[in-house]
Amino acid sequence: MSAEEFREYWATRHAPLVRDGYAGLRSYELNAVTRVPDGAQALYDGLGVLTWDSREDFSADMKSEAAKLATEDMANFTSASGVLFVDTEMVR
Repeated sequence: MSAEEFREYWATRHAPLVRDGYAGLRSYELNAVTRVPDGAQALYDGLGVLTWDSREDFSADMKSEAAKLATEDMANFTSASGVLFVDTEMVR
């Protein structure tokens, strides 16, 4: 799958499953990798940032049918994925 095909599938087929399926989801941001420094190789084609108001809201959504469908759908457009839990501190 080309980078363009990846972005198209992610934005038009996969993202709606997540956006419309997770009841507690506060925001969902798609970040496509378009360039890396010379000599470097991109580890991923994109980064999705999903935000919930609480870990409890996240946990509830991860038990939903939407989570099952979204997880299964990932095999249709990517072979690599990962999850990071972060706390954000705005400095500007």
